[in-house]
Amino acid sequence: MEDSFLEKFYYINMRQQEFIKGRLKTIKLGITQARTIHFIGLNPGTIQKDLANYLGMQHASVTNLLKNLEQNGYITRKIPEDNERQKNLYLTKKGVEDAQKVQEIFYDLEGKIGENISLTEKNQLMETLKKVDTTLGTV
Repeated sequence: MEDSFLEKFYYINMRQQEFIKGRLKTIKLGITQARTIHFIGLNPGTIQKDLANYLGMQHASVTNLLKNLEQNGYITRKIPEDNERQKNLYLTKKGVEDAQKVQEIFYDLEGKIGENISLTEKNQLMETLKKVDTTLGTV
C-alpha cells in the first residue's frame, strides 16, 4: 500500500522530533524550551504574546515555561519604562550559548534532510509545502 501524504508528513515529523530530542539531551533542554530560547534569541525584547503565538501555546502554559527558563538561568524579563504592564524577554549569557547550540542542531537537521536533494528539488518542495501550509491555514 502506498503511503498517503498525511502518513508521510507524520512519519517525517516523528523522525525529525527524534533527531532533535536526541541532540537536545546533550544540553538538557526539551523541544519547547529549545524553540523558546531560539525564538527569543532571534527576537530579543519580544513579548510573551508573540512567543505564545509562535509556539502555538496558551498564555498560561507559556507563563510556566518562561518561569522555569528564568529559574534555570536561560532568560531574563525586563519591564520597559514606557509600559509597566509588559515584560520584554531576553536571553542570559547561558541562554545565548545554548541558543547557539540549538541553532546548530537545527542547521544539522536541515543539512541532513537536504544532503540528497538537489537545489531544484528543494525549491519545488518548498513551494509545495507553502501551498500545503496555506491550505491548512484556511481550515
